Amino acid sequence: MPDIGLNTWLYCSFPTWTPSYTLERAIEHVGRNGYDTIELGAASPHAWPPYMTDSRIATIRGALDDSDLDVASVCPALGGGPGPNPASSLQAERAAAREHYLGCLDVAEAFDAPIVIWVGGWHFGDQHYEDAWANMQSVLADVAGEAETRELTIAIEATPADSNLIDTPDDQLRLLNEVDADSLGVMFDTYHALARGDSPTRYVDRLEDHLVHMHLADTDRLPPGDGEHSFRPMLDRLAESGYDGSYTVEIFGDHLDPDEAAWNARRNLASMLDAVEPGPE
Repeated sequence: MPDIGLNTWLYCSFPTWTPSYTLERAIEHVGRNGYDTIELGAASPHAWPPYMTDSRIATIRGALDDSDLDVASVCPALGGGPGPNPASSLQAERAAAREHYLGCLDVAEAFDAPIVIWVGGWHFGDQHYEDAWANMQSVLADVAGEAETRELTIAIEATPADSNLIDTPDDQLRLLNEVDADSLGVMFDTYHALARGDSPTRYVDRLEDHLVHMHLADTDRLPPGDGEHSFRPMLDRLAESGYDGSYTVEIFGDHLDPDEAAWNARRNLASMLDAVEPGPE
C-alpha cells in the first residue's frame, strides 16, 4: 500500500482559519486518523517559517514522533495578508516571496521533508502575463538553486482555481524546461484539474516522467470518494506509471468537520488503492 498523507490545512480551515488547531494538535489528529505521512502548511498558526525556533522545532519533532508520522512535503502559503507573490511587479514583494520559499526549505530540512511545493503566484490586472512569468521564473531559479545545494526537491504545481499564472500541465512543463535545475519536478492536484473541467488522468499522462508529488481532493474540496469524481482510472494510471510518492489528501473548508473528513478521506483512499492493480516493479 502506498503512503497516504494529509495536509494540515484541514485543521485550520484554510483560508478562513476557523476552527483552528495548533500544529502540534493537528499532528496528533492526523496520526490518530491513521495517516502515514503529513504535509505541513507553511502558514500561521502551523509551519510559518519565522516561528520555527529551535525549541518549537523540538516540540513539533516530538509530536511527529509520538504520532509516528513522516513529513512528506511542505506547502507554502501565498496570497492574502502577508502572503507574498513571486510574480509581483513589486520588487519588495518578490523579495519577500523568495524569503518565504527559503524559509520553507528551512522547514523541510528541519523535519526531513524531501519536497517543497512551488505555487507560482499570479499576475496583476494591469501586468503583462509574460512579465509576471519572467518575475516568477527568476525567483524560482534562485530558490531551485538553493534547493539543489540542500538536496531538496521543488514540486511545481498548477493552481488555476486560485491563481492565473501556472494553470496547466503545459505551463508546468514550460517552467521545468526554462529553469534548468535538477531539484525541480512537478505535481498535480486533482481539485485544480477538476476546477478546469479537465481529467486528472490526462495530467498523469502529460506529467508522469517528472511527477514527484500529488494532492487529492474531490469536487468542492471534499474527501476523495465523497464527491462526484471517479478516481479509479487515475489511480490505475499512476500505478502503471510507477509513481511512488505520497498520496497526499488536501481538503479544507468550514463545510467539513476535520476529524470526520480526515477519517473518510483515508478510509476511501485506502479502499481505492487496495483495488488498484500493482504497477511495474
